[in-house]
Amino acid sequence: MKFPRAASKLIISNIISSSSITHWLSSFTHWLFPQSCFLCGDISTKVICAACLADLPYQGAACIYCAKSLDSEKITAEVCPQCRKELPPYTHTQALFSYTYPITTLIPVAKFHQNLAVLNLLGYLMAQFMVIEPRPDVLIPVPLHPRRLRQRGYNQSLELTKCITKETDIPLDNKACKRIKYTKPQTSLTSSQQRQENLIDAFQVISIKPHWQHIILIDDVMTTGSTVKELTLEFKKAGMKRVDVWCCARR
Repeated sequence: MKFPRAASKLIISNIISSSSITHWLSSFTHWLFPQSCFLCGDISTKVICAACLADLPYQGAACIYCAKSLDSEKITAEVCPQCRKELPPYTHTQALFSYTYPITTLIPVAKFHQNLAVLNLLGYLMAQFMVIEPRPDVLIPVPLHPRRLRQRGYNQSLELTKCITKETDIPLDNKACKRIKYTKPQTSLTSSQQRQENLIDAFQVISIKPHWQHIILIDDVMTTGSTVKELTLEFKKAGMKRVDVWCCARR
């Protein structure tokens, strides 16, 4: 069946004006082939269904400096014992999740197995839940060494940052710093001292824009804080006044 030329133009115009072609095709695909929730297997229009999203281990009371979880029944201050002894160089840390199941499954799948659908969802959730006050000048993803980037194919912290930038309009800069030393994976090291020594001289700040006063480092998982601590120190040496940290999950 052939549509008159005018009718064909009207149909195409309506599709484009109502939404993007990409969104329309995506919706059409979901209608034909509804996907399953990654966690429970139920049919869902999203990679994770609403019920599973509600059950994720969102972080509760936490240290204002390092985001380490605090026992809500024994809280006498908003600072953990470690930060009372020695404050970290970064000013404030926010973590969306505690690193427990199923986050312990979702992040490795997103990070090492190229499940960008899960990774993008985690970035979207970070954008929705992080407190953006005071508003930073720029978001900076923790960089990967070029060798590891070639192995993995993408930087998970950069992908998270792209999602946050899209939702918040806070600028992203992935050229401000780079990883100049190829190190062992932090997950392979057991002690805090090993993790800290592993990252000595690992980062280099390339450029800071004159108007930057407040930056936020974006990372996927924060364990001892060695990575963001080393990167923060480099930015402080370069003249940055305030560095905060946003991570998807905190161990």
